Amino acid sequence: MGLIGYVDERPAVWCAVAPRTEYYAIVHSRVLPIDEPENELVWAINCLFVKSGYRGCGLTLPMVEAAVEYARSSGARVVEAYPVKTMPGDPGRGVLSTFLDAGFTTYAEERTTAKHNVVVRRNL
Repeated sequence: MGLIGYVDERPAVWCAVAPRTEYYAIVHSRVLPIDEPENELVWAINCLFVKSGYRGCGLTLPMVEAAVEYARSSGARVVEAYPVKTMPGDPGRGVLSTFLDAGFTTYAEERTTAKHNVVVRRNL
């Protein structure tokens, strides 16, 4: 599922959120600690992208909060994300500080071999 945020009726920010089981690459990751891979109550924010020209405008936090609310209303009990720890990095995953501001906490950081990304979780 994709959510789109608009500024002045123009698409500016996009977020992918769905049950984690729908994301084969995440469930079968060799570098991220993925517990209970078949648990459909765990949802994932797999992508968070802000269109050029809208970056730095504070759009990611409201989009993450909208994704969490969508997941909650769809039956999720946990939402995971895989942001970069710091920039520069893959901007399509979001940055750690945004998710921490949205109430996520780091998860199993000692078990990851990912160099740039971290798993964060928010219980609903």
